[in-house]
Amino acid sequence: MSFYVGAVNPYATYEIDIHSWEYGNDGESEVGFELARMGLQDRVQLFACLDSLKEGIYLRIYKDGLVEREERFSSSLPDGSFTLRAQLYGNSLGAFIEEYGHTSFLGYVPIKKNFSEVIDFRSVEEAAEATFNVISNSCGRVEVVGARSYLSTGIGQADIRLVSYEDLSPYMDQNRLWFTFSCRGIDINQSVQGVLSLDPSVFDIRFEGVIVFDHGDGLLRNDYASHLFYDRREKLWKAYACDFGGTAYTELRSGTGLVTAVSSKDPRRGFSVMKARRVETDHVLGHNEDPCIFYDSQNKKWRLLTSVLTSKSITSGIFESEEWDGKFTRVAPPISLNSTGTSIQKIGGKYYAFMGGHGNLRVHAYPSLELLGELDLDLQPHWPKAAGRVWASLVPLPEGYPYRYVLLTMDRPNFPGITGANWSYGGLYFYGAD
Repeated sequence: MSFYVGAVNPYATYEIDIHSWEYGNDGESEVGFELARMGLQDRVQLFACLDSLKEGIYLRIYKDGLVEREERFSSSLPDGSFTLRAQLYGNSLGAFIEEYGHTSFLGYVPIKKNFSEVIDFRSVEEAAEATFNVISNSCGRVEVVGARSYLSTGIGQADIRLVSYEDLSPYMDQNRLWFTFSCRGIDINQSVQGVLSLDPSVFDIRFEGVIVFDHGDGLLRNDYASHLFYDRREKLWKAYACDFGGTAYTELRSGTGLVTAVSSKDPRRGFSVMKARRVETDHVLGHNEDPCIFYDSQNKKWRLLTSVLTSKSITSGIFESEEWDGKFTRVAPPISLNSTGTSIQKIGGKYYAFMGGHGNLRVHAYPSLELLGELDLDLQPHWPKAAGRVWASLVPLPEGYPYRYVLLTMDRPNFPGITGANWSYGGLYFYGAD
C-alpha cells in the first residue's frame, strides 16, 4: 500500500517517524517510504523490515513494476521509536536513522550505481510526475506518527564563500552577511549549493536557500562551490561554480571544471534555478575548482582566481578577461603550494588572496600570489590539529560592528560512521578581528 504525502524535490530530505510495531503472523512486515513515478511502476523505496529473520533497513528499486535491485543497509532496528531518513541527491541518496535525537549513517547509493535509468529526479519532467509516499505491506501492526520532506543543510557544511557585489564588497541585506556553502552529501557529486546568512555581530547562522543549475538539457543539476555575486552595472545575479553536477548532456566533471550562471531573480532565498553553461577549454586554461571572480577597476579587467588541478596536486592561479564570462588569459602561473578554497578580498585598501592547503590558512599577495604568511588564528579549525584545505571567507565590515573583520570557515572531519574517501565533512567556525 502507498499513501500519498507530497511531491518530490530532487535535493530534499525525506523521513518517516515510526513509533511502534509488532511482528505479523502472516508474513514479513514492511513500513517506510518511497519516491515513485505516478502509477508506481518505477520507484525507489527505503523501508524497515520487521520480520525476525530479515530484520533491518532496506533499499529496493522497482523498474516497470518489477524489483530490479534490493540492498540491506542495516541488519538491526532500534528498540524504540525512530525516524527513517533519506537525503536525495537527484539520482542517488544517502540513508540515515535517528533515535533519541542521535542520527546514524546507514548506507548510500554511490553515484556510479545511481538509479537514473529507473527514475531521474533531476529531470523536471520526471520529478513533476513523482510522488513521496508512505508505504506498508499491511502485515503485522505499525504505528506511524509523522512523515515529511524539507530542504536541509546536508550532513556537513563546507566550501563557504561570501556573496558579494562585482567588486568583492560584501552584499549586506537587513544587516546580515550572505554566504554560499555546500550542503554536503557523501560522494563528491552528492552535495548541493546552499545559501546561509548571519548577523556579523553574533554567530546566528540561518539556512536561507538552495540553488540548482539549468543547463538547458531538462535536468536541474547540483553544481556547487560557487561564487555568487550581484553585478550592479547589469542589475543581474551572476555566479561561477564547479561542475560537480555535470553540464548539458554530460555527466560528471569535464573540461575546465567550471560553469557560469545568471539569474534576474534574487537566488538567495528558497529554491532557486540559475541558467548555466559550461566554461569551455578555450576560455580558461586547465581544470579548475573553487572560483572567485571580481571586476578589478584599477586594471579594468575581470580577474578570476581558481584552484588549478595538476597531475600531482591542487595549486592556484589568476586569470583575466575583458568580460566576466569571456576568454581568460593567465596573469599569475599556478603556484607550487597545495591550494583550495581560493578567494580574494580587499583589506585596508589592498587586495589579497586567501586559501587553504596542507596546514593552516594562508595569505598571498595579489596578483602575484607570492606567499606572505599564515592567518593568525588563536584557535585553528579542528584544534589542536589544523583542518587543512579549508576555505577562508574573510569579510571587511562597516563601522558599528564589534569587529573590523570577520572570518567564516569550516573543518574537514567526516560524518560519523562513513568510511573511505568521502566528502561528508564540515563544521562551522566564526572569527572576529580588529
